[in-house]
Amino acid sequence: MSIPYRLSALGTISGFRTVSDEAATVLAGMLPEDILANEMEKIYMARIGTGDAVLMGVIRSERGTSMATWQERWNTANKGDGQWIRRRNGEMNFHLRQFFIGHGGYRKYFYRFRHEVSPECPNCPILDEDPEHMLYQCSRYREVVSSVPPPEGLVAFMLEG
Repeated sequence: MSIPYRLSALGTISGFRTVSDEAATVLAGMLPEDILANEMEKIYMARIGTGDAVLMGVIRSERGTSMATWQERWNTANKGDGQWIRRRNGEMNFHLRQFFIGHGGYRKYFYRFRHEVSPECPNCPILDEDPEHMLYQCSRYREVVSSVPPPEGLVAFMLEG
């Protein structure tokens, strides 16, 4: 992935540079640039000598091919099952992105870079402060997140939204 495209994806998701290219493009909803370039090339070649009705069919067909290629790449990267690529509802914001990638203001993450003296939660000293701890175990946030489904149902809950 080129540096400008990567920076654009990271900027869109408000992600740190440690986020993988695959995760950045999926969360940003941006086709990887090589797949996008291939799609655009095929559409350009079809544009020469065809009418608008035919061209619209080619555009739809090429987008479907691009999405299938992207899905196959995601599946082979062992990063997920494509629910996020296909989703049509919900909005990702800064806080959700940070939660899903674990790169938010969590002591465990900051400790990796020596920005914190300990990865432990200030309220629960024997447990590391990470997204799952804050959402499901920490007494500090228990009241706020009481309506959140259990971890195994969280993604499905968000995709329904």
